[in-house]
Amino acid sequence: MHKYKICIYLSIYFKHMQVITGDLIGSTKLESKDKPAIISALKELEKNSKGQYDYFIRGDSFQILMANDGLVEALKVKFYLKFRTGYATRISIGIGEINFLDKKLSNSDGPAFWLSGQGLDEMKSLGTLNSIHPENKELEADWHIYASTLDYLERQLTNNQAEVLYWLLMNKTQQEIAKEIGITQSSVNRRIKSTGWDLLQMIIVRYNQLFNK
Repeated sequence: MHKYKICIYLSIYFKHMQVITGDLIGSTKLESKDKPAIISALKELEKNSKGQYDYFIRGDSFQILMANDGLVEALKVKFYLKFRTGYATRISIGIGEINFLDKKLSNSDGPAFWLSGQGLDEMKSLGTLNSIHPENKELEADWHIYASTLDYLERQLTNNQAEVLYWLLMNKTQQEIAKEIGITQSSVNRRIKSTGWDLLQMIIVRYNQLFNK
């Protein structure tokens, strides 16, 4: 088990949890040979996460339960899957209470799960990439704007840029990233400047201010 992996599987009441629900875009074209690579990528992400993962719960969908840092986790998943597998993802984050938590997240229940799942269903018809749904409805309009900004930034990303952003979210320095992916530090710096990283950081900071415990 991870350091604070959420593992109380009984009827219980959690406040202010963060549920990430996502799926692969274009999964109808997913070839059987691609699936092991995607599962391997999700397992690697889970290994380095403080959350609870449950994936391929409905075909190609996955869920992650976080106590904190849900947006950072969602972005790590997006960027890692993009540069490792080439697949883009839709991700919806629901923030609120959990009434029941099971070993399988797909069996769990509560507003955070409802908000996240309903948000993902809406995204499929809207063609959006990110949605964030606080239980506090007064905050929802602002987070619709932030999510739209994340959409804009994500649509511009190449696989190489996504790789750099992933390592930044893993708290690597530019020098460490250069060594990790085999390019120069100046090349890393150029990639970062072309991604909107400063704006991304501001959105993450605001998210953590409001929703981290």
